[in-house]
Amino acid sequence: MKYLVIVEKSDPNYSAYVPDLPGYVTTGNSIIEIEQNIQEAINGHLAIMKEFGEAPSETFHKIVLNSPEVVLLQVFIPELATA
Repeated sequence: MKYLVIVEKSDPNYSAYVPDLPGYVTTGNSIIEIEQNIQEAINGHLAIMKEFGEAPSETFHKIVLNSPEVVLLQVFIPELATA
């Protein structure tokens, strides 16, 4: 699965959120820390959904790279077994 992650720079750190997963926001001192934090948040969210028998959210947001301020993060989100 792929989710759009929005990363914003705000002195002295960064913040990130996933528009398709409302309520999941993280902060960190570096892009690397943000990447680790947001991956953990997404994995935790999907694990809880699986625990309650819910299907993972579909992604509706598209990535638009038209600004030099855009940072593209690639995080690995394992597919959850439906069994």
